[in-house]
Amino acid sequence: MSDVVSKDRKALFDSAVSFLKDESIKDAPLLKKIEFLKSKGLTEKEIEIAMKEPKKDGIVGDEVSKKFGSTENRASQDMYLYEAMPPTLPHRDWKDYFVMATATAGLLYGAYEVTRRYVIPNILPEAKSKLEGDKKEIDDQFSKIDTVLNAIEAEQAEFRKKESETLKELSDTIAELKQALVQTTRSREKIEDEFRIVKLEVVNMQNTIDKFVSDNDGMQELNNIQKEMESLKSLMNNRMESGNAQDNRLFSISPNGIPGIDTIPSASEILAKMGMQEESDKEKENGSDANKDDNAVPAWKKAREQTIDSNASIPEWQKNTAANEISVPDWQNGQVEDSIP
Repeated sequence: MSDVVSKDRKALFDSAVSFLKDESIKDAPLLKKIEFLKSKGLTEKEIEIAMKEPKKDGIVGDEVSKKFGSTENRASQDMYLYEAMPPTLPHRDWKDYFVMATATAGLLYGAYEVTRRYVIPNILPEAKSKLEGDKKEIDDQFSKIDTVLNAIEAEQAEFRKKESETLKELSDTIAELKQALVQTTRSREKIEDEFRIVKLEVVNMQNTIDKFVSDNDGMQELNNIQKEMESLKSLMNNRMESGNAQDNRLFSISPNGIPGIDTIPSASEILAKMGMQEESDKEKENGSDANKDDNAVPAWKKAREQTIDSNASIPEWQKNTAANEISVPDWQNGQVEDSIP
């Protein structure tokens, strides 16, 4: 080996030999071993020599193992001359037998049920009577289900009918409410319009009345004073006529203590006491002034005033007074009756 391998490559050769002697590499394929050694830089001749080295060592090892193996076999034969006794069987009590019996019974019952339900029906068909009984039972169940379904369907139909009637009533009620609301709205609008018109008419009437009263206030007062003066004049004339006719009687009665004609106040005194004389004088002056003013008032204005006086300026109580021109107060009638014997 020293002739083939140079000294400088001896270390590489020894490493290749040790690699091939490794037990983990012994079973590897030969081609892979050769490729690995070539990759390390060994030549084919060196690889061949390195492959032979482990074989030489193996032959020597086999011889040594054969020598030592014979001695070992002898020693082992001497060691196992006496065999050990087998262990005793464990003691079984009633619990073990009970568990075994229960397990056996369960297994047997399971096998029986499987056989009865699955194996026997597949091998031996059931009798017709049993099939008919099962069929009848199934039909009864279906009939019960049909009855329940029919009852549910009837209830649902009745419920839908009631719901439809309720919805119809609600729709009718809503329509009536809408119509009532529309009518109420129209009535309210109509009432508001009428109230607005009445309010405008009342305002216009109030304005007209205020204007008319402001225009005819003085004229009404003059008419009232004039009619009162006429009633006083008629009263005075009647009083004077009744006084002249009964002078003799009054003078004959006076000696007996009854007041005479001289004690009766005249009309002028009565008017003076009542403050009416001045009013009559003022009335005369106003009448003269009115006559003067009438000449200056246009004809159209006079006609308008006459129309107003005749229609609206004379109240009802004054019209009644004008109809009864002679209206004597009660206190004057009492004095006249007392003066007459």
